Amino acid sequence: MNFTLYIAKRYFLSKSKNKAVNYMSVLALLGVVFSSAAMIIVLSGFSGLKDYSLEFLSYASPELEISAKKGKRFALDKNMKSVLSGSGLNYVKCISERAVMSINGGKKIVSIKSLDKNFSKRNVDSILYAGSWPKKGEQVVVGWGLAYDLGVSLNNYENPINFFVPVAGKGQAFQARDIYNSRTAVASGIFNLNEELNNNLVYADFSFGQNLFGMNDNEVTSIEIYGDVSENATESLRELLGNDFYVKTKLEQNEVLYKMLKTEELAIFLIFSLIIVVALFNMFGALVMVFLEKKDNLKTLSVLGLSKEKTAALFTYHGLFISVFGCLGGLALGFILLSFQSYFSILKLAPNLPYPISFELKNFALTFVVVIVVGAVVSYSVSMLIRKNLTKSLQQ
Repeated sequence: MNFTLYIAKRYFLSKSKNKAVNYMSVLALLGVVFSSAAMIIVLSGFSGLKDYSLEFLSYASPELEISAKKGKRFALDKNMKSVLSGSGLNYVKCISERAVMSINGGKKIVSIKSLDKNFSKRNVDSILYAGSWPKKGEQVVVGWGLAYDLGVSLNNYENPINFFVPVAGKGQAFQARDIYNSRTAVASGIFNLNEELNNNLVYADFSFGQNLFGMNDNEVTSIEIYGDVSENATESLRELLGNDFYVKTKLEQNEVLYKMLKTEELAIFLIFSLIIVVALFNMFGALVMVFLEKKDNLKTLSVLGLSKEKTAALFTYHGLFISVFGCLGGLALGFILLSFQSYFSILKLAPNLPYPISFELKNFALTFVVVIVVGAVVSYSVSMLIRKNLTKSLQQ
């Protein structure tokens, strides 16, 4: 049997005299290499973009957000303060409402987020693009997109920003102040987070929100907690506050964004998995061509004692050889190209912003598993086809 296997290897692994067969095998291998490299590059690039987006969002979104289940506002009473203090959490009072922003003849509905002095300097430094954080009630920080669209300039006291909010009430209005509240402010700074927040969000001092929205000293729309918060602390806080309040984690606050990113990641994975399937079907064609060329030799091997199963298994091993080494070559090629991008910033999203790359082991493992599984299925399919063909050929 060892002699028979030696003959099998010689016939099967020897270089084919048919150049088309050799080219097909090389193309099949290159197809696996480049499709694997493309998949790991795109997955790593998307992971980099996702991390980049969530990094900036982490500074704008607190670890926990406490809000009332009924109504937009609630009173931060002594009992609630003692619960928060007892939990050892540093909290920030927040007033978040919508208003009309007007300057230079342009108007836009924006969200105003007024935070008290407990908002940490680390978050401030991470958010600010230019200027400074509001130090008094008549100052605000606007998004980069909002400043560009409405022509907002920093510290321009001659041309202040006007904010208007409707006044809730009943009865007939005789004066403008019965219809809306208004306040003026100047932009002390500009922030840059993401496109949506840059175009719709304005940060302000807590007192500015109180005056604009007509709120009492202890009234807030939410309590925000920044920094690391354990899962046990979150559950404990929910129990202490009872059923009248929502305690939302960062994931729950941005549920739509996280779902969108997961959906996009799944779509990219499926698209490139399909590309790998197409590339590996080139291997199917290459293996079939090898079989057709060496069909007579395989009959001879069967006469010498090599079973149909072992003969067909040769093609399975050949297919797995192409899949494994093609995938490893593709991952190595992808890693090299990603390293070039990481160190030399060849591709850029903006003049000063290189395309972000994230090296994640799961992306490499996922690419390897997809290629090997699909390659094994294709190789086994070819071996089954060859086994049936050999059976018919020997019966003739």
